[in-house]
Amino acid sequence: MSINAEQTDQNNGRKLHSLPKVINLNVGGRTFATRLSTLQKYPDSMLAGMFSGRHELDKDDKGSYFIDRDGTYFEYILNFLRNEDDVPPFSVTEEVLKEAVYYSIQPLVNILQSSPIIFAEHVVRENLRQKLENYHDVKSQIIRLAHKEAEEDHTIISTVKLIIFMNQPIPRDLQVSKQMFKQYYRKFAINESFEECFGKYYVKVPYESIKEHPDLVMNHIAGCIVHDIKRLSYNVSLVNEKIKDDGKYKTVKLSDNEFYVCMSCHNFTFDWLK
Repeated sequence: MSINAEQTDQNNGRKLHSLPKVINLNVGGRTFATRLSTLQKYPDSMLAGMFSGRHELDKDDKGSYFIDRDGTYFEYILNFLRNEDDVPPFSVTEEVLKEAVYYSIQPLVNILQSSPIIFAEHVVRENLRQKLENYHDVKSQIIRLAHKEAEEDHTIISTVKLIIFMNQPIPRDLQVSKQMFKQYYRKFAINESFEECFGKYYVKVPYESIKEHPDLVMNHIAGCIVHDIKRLSYNVSLVNEKIKDDGKYKTVKLSDNEFYVCMSCHNFTFDWLK
């Protein structure tokens, strides 16, 4: 039964627009046909709101209701509304999830978010991103420096280092003994600057910005950064660089009594011709 034009919205007394039992849709140029009751299946969804009769809807030149949205994956939305057991294949899970969120179809959102590929992306990887403060800024800096190296040095391969460092003051009790002071210093390969130690293209992050010890999480976080950069269509690879030279920790001198110790170093290599 179609919604009668003389019916009124009980909430505000406005007349409802008449809608047919069968709805012809034009979603971004793709055409679909379905029952009105199918679109109204989930009352809290955007589609149910659109086709509640409370709104005047746009139509195309053939009289189909027009939705200004890419319709590539709308068939999966519609199939789920028809039958909740009709879940999209893994190959399009992430794309359909975006559409399910847009149309506010929460039951489909819940199902898709529990799938392995989406769970890994939206739960496991997101947890890793949260372990590094300003994660997205760090990722952007790595990309920017890779571009900069290719432009300035005319290279076809760019390598940017991500360095986690810890501010290490020399203990006061060692400062009073020259012998102990020298022995303490033997543990470190001292450099006068980050450039001397790591080259021109690097991003340095203080130890305190990592929510767990770098030894436990930085390999995973760096892998997550590579994953996210690859999704932007870059050809990038990752190498975990040793933080010791001849058994000594790579260190940058801050002052006579204080220096930065490298806790982890990861190389992000961009191949611009692959």
